[in-house]
Amino acid sequence: MSDPQNDMTYWQSLAVAADEGHLFLNPEAAAACSSACDIYIDQLKLHQDSAKLLANVSGWGDFASGQQLQKIFSEKAVGGDNNMVDVLQSHIDVVEEMKVVFSKFFSATQAIDEANAAGVQAQGPK
Repeated sequence: MSDPQNDMTYWQSLAVAADEGHLFLNPEAAAACSSACDIYIDQLKLHQDSAKLLANVSGWGDFASGQQLQKIFSEKAVGGDNNMVDVLQSHIDVVEEMKVVFSKFFSATQAIDEANAAGVQAQGPK
């Protein structure tokens, strides 16, 4: 299983590479990737909401062992070590970093288009 912190660092390094002109992606592909990221983030947030509902599990009876199991499962969903809500948030954070990288290709393309338009306008009609 991958480490979200390493994934985050990986995408941050790709953002730097894009800023420095060492990484290229055509704007259409970047737009498709960014759109896929938006859809994925929405799905992850829905799963987070579902996991939050699992914090209030019941039906484990009145025995101490049942209460302990209830607490264990509840904390696996929310609040415990490596709980589902936090794990999903770490995935959301990585996908947000991915979107930053893809947006750099929109910015670069727009800057080039503006520079080209300014050059054409400066030359005037012929």
